[in-house]
Amino acid sequence: MFGRSKAAPRSQELVFLDPDDDLGTIRSKLESSGAEEVYLVVPRRSPVLRSPLDFRILARVANELSSETILVTGDPTRRRLAEHEGFRTKRSLRTLRHLMLGPDQRPPLLVFPDWAPSLAGLAAMLVGIGLTTLAFALFLPSMKVTLVPQTTQVARDVSITVDPAAQAVDTAAGVLPGELLTMPRDEIAGKLDIPPDRVVGRERARGEIQVISTRPEVAVLNRGTRVMAEGGVKFSLDQELRLNRGVPGRVAVTAVEAGTGSNVPAGAITQFDGFDASGLQVSNPRPTSGGSDRQAKVVNQEDLNKLKDQLLGQARQRALQTLKGRAGDTRTLLDQSLQIKDEPIQFDQQPGAEAEQITGRLFYIASATAMDNNRFNDLVGRVLASSAGSGQKISGAAKIDPPSIAGVQGQKVSLKTKASGIAVPDIDRAGIEQALRGKSPQEIRTILGTISGLAQPPRVELTQAWAPRVYRLDVAVEGPK
Repeated sequence: MFGRSKAAPRSQELVFLDPDDDLGTIRSKLESSGAEEVYLVVPRRSPVLRSPLDFRILARVANELSSETILVTGDPTRRRLAEHEGFRTKRSLRTLRHLMLGPDQRPPLLVFPDWAPSLAGLAAMLVGIGLTTLAFALFLPSMKVTLVPQTTQVARDVSITVDPAAQAVDTAAGVLPGELLTMPRDEIAGKLDIPPDRVVGRERARGEIQVISTRPEVAVLNRGTRVMAEGGVKFSLDQELRLNRGVPGRVAVTAVEAGTGSNVPAGAITQFDGFDASGLQVSNPRPTSGGSDRQAKVVNQEDLNKLKDQLLGQARQRALQTLKGRAGDTRTLLDQSLQIKDEPIQFDQQPGAEAEQITGRLFYIASATAMDNNRFNDLVGRVLASSAGSGQKISGAAKIDPPSIAGVQGQKVSLKTKASGIAVPDIDRAGIEQALRGKSPQEIRTILGTISGLAQPPRVELTQAWAPRVYRLDVAVEGPK
């Protein structure tokens, strides 16, 4: 690879003219310089280099030298004459300050180009722009037009349906898209004490029954065969009983469940339980006895149901608190839409078990619908405005009563509220300004007279009455007081 060699920088030198220099001394100064580029600095008040002849003579002198002469002057006339003779020129020494530095001085970090205005020139330009803008604002004719629209008080009942399945607001149907907030799977555990005064059976009643068979064959009743008394109390045979036709047979029975309820009067046992009793008649000639009770902490189904309701209530309360926190201040959680999907509760005891207390564990997932407060208020305002008629809008914010629940279908909630507000014509202020701009005051008053729905004639304020046309316009719509 062959690289292009970099050109060596040309040597440069500044030559300053003195007030008493003439063309002869200028020639001597240029000839005494050994630099390849000589910057000839000409003060504005220098008596030389003012005419085309002076620059023509200087051009001949420069052509005889081996160096290039470049003129540095702030005089635009001198620069024009020099450029006409083929000289390069510069306005100032701004980009040549490095040639005036001492050996211990560093060049400036930032150098503005020669064509850029000086700080004084830039300040003067900004002042000029500011004065021009101020004069434009003070003396350009301006007009202020104030429109006072007619007002109408409107009020109505508004029904809004918050539907998490809706994709967009439907003003005509009063549907507001809701947001379904979901709580991750959670667990709640609880306990329930068992009261000590529950009555349970201690001993089972015993007795004797008599059975008569009308079957032609021998009837056999196995041990454990069950008979039942009026009221559902059941007894089982203590041993096998074989019956011949028409011959009464007796056998001892024992109650299936302990307790005083198993003591039944004579003649109470009248039927078999779970057995084909055709051709058989049963009775107890004497009352059963021996059944007794005791007090104990025994779990029943009501305990399980009570603990379940307790756990579900705690789950609901925790879910509402969590989801309301997620909804924040800008949204409202609709409590009635809360749904809890629970798994079967795990109980450590079952009905009939004796225990001091029972423990249950509930796993569940909760979700509820939330609505955006601002979108709800906006939709109510739109529905209210639609009842005021076409071309009307509600001035300011509508007054909205706290909504009440009208119905819940799944997680879609119907709300009902009462709204009121002041309806005014929807005046196109920007369109009126565009129509009036550039018109004469008389034309403007004519156009303003065609605007309908105003409570009073437009108020017109013109700063300069002599103005033939008005270009600065401010149309203000005055709201209801």
